[in-house]
Amino acid sequence: MARMTSAERMHAVMMGEKPDRVPVNPFAMGYCMQVVGMPLGDFYSDGKKSFYGQFMSMRLHGYDVTPMYGYASCGPWEFGGEIGFPYGPGHSAPYVKRHAVNSIEDVENLEVPEFKDGKLPGAYQIADDLFQICAKYKMPVTFQSGSTFTAAAVVADTNMFLKWVMKEPKVLHQLLEKVSDMYCNAIEFFADKYGPQSVMPFDGGPVEANTLLSPKMFEEFAYPYMEKLHKKIADEGIGVVLMHPCADQNLNIPYYVKIREKANWKGKYIWLFGPETPVQDQIDAFGAHDIVCGNVDPPSFQTKSYEECVDLCKQNIDEGRDSPSGFILAPGCEFPPGASPDKLMAMMDAAEQFGRYD
Repeated sequence: MARMTSAERMHAVMMGEKPDRVPVNPFAMGYCMQVVGMPLGDFYSDGKKSFYGQFMSMRLHGYDVTPMYGYASCGPWEFGGEIGFPYGPGHSAPYVKRHAVNSIEDVENLEVPEFKDGKLPGAYQIADDLFQICAKYKMPVTFQSGSTFTAAAVVADTNMFLKWVMKEPKVLHQLLEKVSDMYCNAIEFFADKYGPQSVMPFDGGPVEANTLLSPKMFEEFAYPYMEKLHKKIADEGIGVVLMHPCADQNLNIPYYVKIREKANWKGKYIWLFGPETPVQDQIDAFGAHDIVCGNVDPPSFQTKSYEECVDLCKQNIDEGRDSPSGFILAPGCEFPPGASPDKLMAMMDAAEQFGRYD
């Protein structure tokens, strides 16, 4: 088979066709700044530098995804709190310096951020600097659109938030409603600005994991707002969503399965679960319609040898390459920012050696 470009390869997978080989999404974000010799904090504090680092890393390694912007602590800054950028020793992503909500009264007074061109809330303004370059080069605009529960857990003081799950459910729902309204505003703004077929919302978060939240609590506090956002995505005519249920969410899979029906959505999800979820379980749940991603254990790229990483990727490819609606090799979360370049090379080499289709 003739060799495809990355754009052709991803287009084939999105259209349900076989590419020349399994595509690779290393979910490389902060790592990219190694490639261009810039501080990690620049990835999150400067949209243009973030694009440059990701674009150069994509070109250097030859993987199949384009620049994006997002981080787990989205929400506090947008609602009036404060975050810090990862310039210090040991930092790997933005962190909360001051929560926007520190009492029940703060929830009642909380105002939902508005999205207006030229004046976007918090990090969305930084992100839009990157998105404008993506749009210029006909790349998808991949923006953060969830999860509501994870964002709310950092908009509010996290310890207090988790106590509210048991003690103040009405207050919790009030906060979740406002956070979901922020994401609805983001979905509408970026779909209008760049066109619904040019954007790809990114929804995912770790606080819904079953180590913290039971399936019953997920159904009560996380799922309703997820359904609300995905109905908004459907109403806007958006065709693709990247979903990253982070950490162990095996007991939540039935709720993720029913999002499509409840939202009456005809588009395609790209599912990227953590390494706790077997690839075959993802295929069984979503493979008939959606693209399934691999989920190689992320810390392995920092702690194991090149040869061991190639073998882990091979195992992942063997498990997923024949998924009915397509498969993408990926780690189960962000590629470690401090991993050495040969470990990302291991992903690419495994895809070339073991991921080719006849």
